[in-house]
Amino acid sequence: MRINVIGCSIQVRSPPTNGPLPHSVYLLPDLILSFIKCDLSRAEKAAETTQGDGQGFEFPLKSWKPYDFACGESNGIHCDLGLMKFFVLPMLRGWNK
Repeated sequence: MRINVIGCSIQVRSPPTNGPLPHSVYLLPDLILSFIKCDLSRAEKAAETTQGDGQGFEFPLKSWKPYDFACGESNGIHCDLGLMKFFVLPMLRGWNK
């Protein structure tokens, strides 16, 4: 999975595979209950397994807050193993100079 930051959005690229475990992307609602424990029960699907091909998919960062993401396929096995979960914290303008 490749993640690019583009302005006020992230671009995720995860080409579909013919293997048994494709990757989807879920937006998790919180750090403690969802991200650390990989509890996807309240997560919102941000991208299907087929959306990572080509240019990938873009997810707009609309607020200055942490965004937690994880792969939700196969009951979250990739998240549980720590292989497919990440967070994004947008920087305020001027901090990156």
